[in-house]
Amino acid sequence: MAKVECLDLTKEFDTGTDTVTAVDGVDLAIADGTFTSIVGPSGCGKTTLLRMIAGLETPTDGRIMFDSDDVTSTSPQNRNVSMVFQDIALFPFKSVRENIAYGLKYKDVDGDVDSQVEEIAEILDIAEHLDKKPGQLSGGQQQRAGLGRSLIQDPAVFLLDEPMSDLDAKLKREMRKELKKLHQQFRNTTLYVTHDQEEAMTLSDDVIVMNKGTVAQKSTPYEIYHRPNSIFVAEFIGSPSINTFDATVQEGALSSPQLTNELPVGEKDVSEIAEAASSGDVVLGIRPTDMYLTDTSDEARISGEVKIYEQMGENIVIHLQSFASGTEFKVVADDSSLRPDPGETFDVGFDVPSVHVFDRKTERAILHGFEGTQAQIQND
Repeated sequence: MAKVECLDLTKEFDTGTDTVTAVDGVDLAIADGTFTSIVGPSGCGKTTLLRMIAGLETPTDGRIMFDSDDVTSTSPQNRNVSMVFQDIALFPFKSVRENIAYGLKYKDVDGDVDSQVEEIAEILDIAEHLDKKPGQLSGGQQQRAGLGRSLIQDPAVFLLDEPMSDLDAKLKREMRKELKKLHQQFRNTTLYVTHDQEEAMTLSDDVIVMNKGTVAQKSTPYEIYHRPNSIFVAEFIGSPSINTFDATVQEGALSSPQLTNELPVGEKDVSEIAEAASSGDVVLGIRPTDMYLTDTSDEARISGEVKIYEQMGENIVIHLQSFASGTEFKVVADDSSLRPDPGETFDVGFDVPSVHVFDRKTERAILHGFEGTQAQIQND
């Protein structure tokens, strides 16, 4: 196992007419034996970062460290890394046994290869398929064979680039459990690139959110969700995505044109927000799960009309448009029998302790929750 560090890591590509910066001065430390997921929008640099750690791309600048060793210029085969790609790339003409054993082709092997293959196959529950060709396996079994080919190498660093993107939802859930079990058993330092934030949040010790080649935030799944350090992270993580409302700090009060009533915010909180904000303008972030339909007129609330709704298991997501400003927002209602009609009017309340406050100009977080409840000032 190894601690992985990226020090001011940069990768530029020359397109012939322009220079594109895919990874821009990334500084990271991945703790030994942890499972870390990398998420972000398409083109943000996730795969390029992973390929540089693997040695498949050469950094334009910066260094990559495994423990105390600088591996920036070390060839992939000498880094003790293993990588699983989106395309599983099993040899179709070889048996599963031969495909898994291929992972040891360029390594000095202690002991019997066949017994090691059978041991890995038992762990992955594909022992009975070892003598079959990949074409005779299901998608999940092929994925297990691909994992086996990598895990048999006992890599210090295990890299996965969207290995489950082609699987159906049910199979993805099953494979997530398998990956979790495998990591608990092998404890390889694991970096996992995915577009699926549910995978990232359920599998990981830490989550890295990338944007435009930089690291927007690296934290535990809990911190990423409950203490996002920017509007970008708050909007990217969470489904349905967070609602945002413009607000202003004026004369010791926090008000928003979207809200029917002023927010019941303490004087200390308003003072801290005003001091931290680069101007008096801020953005309130409220997750749809922290909002609810209400008929209590004295609550801080929003009134709006229904545009559409989505059924999500026991809950429904109602999309509304604010009467006050025309802003669209979402509410997760826990009444699965509710069937709102387009144009129907609702008053919406929300849990004030769960409100996030961001600086509108810098988009950085100022505060998560208000005084007397869960108030926490963002210092990073």
